[in-house]
This record gives sequence, structure tokens and C-alpha cells, in this order.
Amino acid sequence: MNNYFKIPILLFITFAQSAAYSIEINGTGSKIPESLIQEWSKVYQTRFPKAVIKYKASNPTDGLKKLVNNEVDFCSIDNPLNIYELKKNRLIQFPLVLGGISPVVNLPNVSQGQFRLDGKTLGDIFLGKITKWNDPELAELNPSIQLPEAEIVIVHRTSPLGQRTIIGEYLAKYNQEWKALKGQTMAGNWPSGSIAVNDPIENIEMIKKTPYSIGYGPVSAVTQYGLSYIRMKNKSGYFVSPNDDSIRSAAIHTKWSKGNGFEVDLIDSAGTASWPLSMVSFVLIHQGGGKLDHRKEALKFFRYGLRFGTLNVAQGGYIQLPYVVKSSTRVSLEKAIGSKEGRKKPPTAKVFAENAE
Repeated sequence: MNNYFKIPILLFITFAQSAAYSIEINGTGSKIPESLIQEWSKVYQTRFPKAVIKYKASNPTDGLKKLVNNEVDFCSIDNPLNIYELKKNRLIQFPLVLGGISPVVNLPNVSQGQFRLDGKTLGDIFLGKITKWNDPELAELNPSIQLPEAEIVIVHRTSPLGQRTIIGEYLAKYNQEWKALKGQTMAGNWPSGSIAVNDPIENIEMIKKTPYSIGYGPVSAVTQYGLSYIRMKNKSGYFVSPNDDSIRSAAIHTKWSKGNGFEVDLIDSAGTASWPLSMVSFVLIHQGGGKLDHRKEALKFFRYGLRFGTLNVAQGGYIQLPYVVKSSTRVSLEKAIGSKEGRKKPPTAKVFAENAE
């Protein structure tokens, strides 16, 4: 074949490759927002067919490491980085949704919210200092329940050393021995007979099939599986249940500021109705360097989701950010993108089956 015929063929191949080009954005990190991000990605691709958003959870520590090493385009974490850490790694941080962690029990004849605990006592159970359900300390907190004379079975997630967790941070506030041994983590040794599992759903399923067990999991999963959540004593001294209102109360009683990367701590927030194990899922994206087109597409994806994906939030058992925080977050994303493009409601936003703000 002479060169005269080669040139049109090469031009055709180049054009075909350009027409089929798509951008793939990858993320990892916390397990908690995984289903929400995956649902948003499906809808986003109907609006922007050439953008493929993939998220596969691992854990926040792994996600952050991969992001810093430029192995992924974004990651999700459960505990925010401070402004020093953000500047050091040149990262943008913003909140995604609210959620919570709930301790749960599997006890005969004990219904949802009937069993009560405080932070110190929960820590003593997980440390193996309280080993039976009819222990005097538990009986004092639960005078209306006939507690069984049975051994407590602890179910817990495996956790990397040094990984700060919501429940670990909460226990460290109220149980000094926990703080000394484990800090704000759930790593390290557990009492003999404890059952270790790998992820939140496996945790919940194990508790459900193990009589006389105690454990913890995301509030959304606890509700979905119908487990007996524990009413926990909050900072104001009230025993509260984990639900949308109590988690939203924790968010409302917290000061948010985009100036510090939205770094907030909802754990043991003020407010008589606030759930003490409330949390925020955060997203981290590179501020500069790496692939500019990947960074901008990731920012556009989350801006779109925060504006038009609120129904997916509710259906997934998540809780929306306070309106002012969500609006401020979207403004921050637009500034990071460097464009006002997309502020108007797109024609296909109705696929979210909701009324946008």
C-alpha cells in the first residue's frame, strides 16, 4: 500500500479514537458513601456520557494514601484533615453527606432503643472489663430490663493501626483506659472470644446471627437490617436514638467554615437531641498537579450530585448536609473548577426524580 492510501486511513483511525474518547475518574476510601457515589455516577453518566466515575471502597487510610500517590482522582474519609494537612498535600476537602455510627445489641426480648449505654461503659465492654450482660453497671443503666446472665460476645471490624475512627474517637473521650490503650482507633487486641469481621455490612450480619452479641455499624445499615440499636447518653446528659433528626441536630449545633476546609467534628456535639456518634463523609481531591481534566471532572461530578442528587441521599439512608453548608460547598467547588458552567439546572436533571433546590 502506498503512502497516498495510508494517510486517509490514519486520519479515520484518529477521528474514531477521538469520538470514542471517554474520561475515567477513579476514587476509593471509606465504605460508608460507596453506594451513594455509585448511584450518582450512574445518573451523571446519563447526562455526561463520556464521563465514567468509578468508586471502590477500601478504607480511609488506604484512600488517602492512594490519592497522595496519584493512584486515584479522589478519596472519601470519615474524619476531616486539618488545614495544615490539606495545604501540605495540596488537597481540596469538602463535606458530602451526614451519617452516624450506632452501637447495637442482639439480646432476647430487647427492642430497638430499649437498651441504654454511656461512653465509658461501652468502652469497658469492648475492653473486656464488663463480660456479662447482667453486670451491675449495665443493670444500673437499664433498670427496666431483665438482663440475662450470659457472656457478652463482641463483634468488631478489623481496623488498620493508626486509623482514627468515629467510634474510637468517641470512646477516647469518655474512657481513659481506652484512650491510653487504643487512642482514637479500633485497632489492636480485643478480648478473647471476640469476633472480627472485615466490613460494616458483614459486621451487622454477624451481630444479627449471634445471640448475646454487641457491635456497631452505620446507622443506615442498622435501620435496614432491623437491629436493636442502643440509646446512647449524649453530651447534654440525655439518652438519644440514632435517626435523621438526632444526626441533623449534631450538624446544626456545629460551626462550619469553608476557610478551614470544612473541618468539623460532630462527635459528641452540643444539643439535647444530638446523636453523639454523628459524622460527616468528606471528599478529597487534588488542588493542583496531576491531570487537570480528571480533577475538573471529579469536581463537576460532586457539584452535580450535591445539587441534584438529594433523593439518592434519602433513599440510601444518608442525611443531607444543612442547606447553608451544602450551598457553601457548591460555591467552593465552582471556584475550584474555575467556571460558573453548569449552575443552571440541566435538562436531564429530572432523572433524579426530585425537585432541585
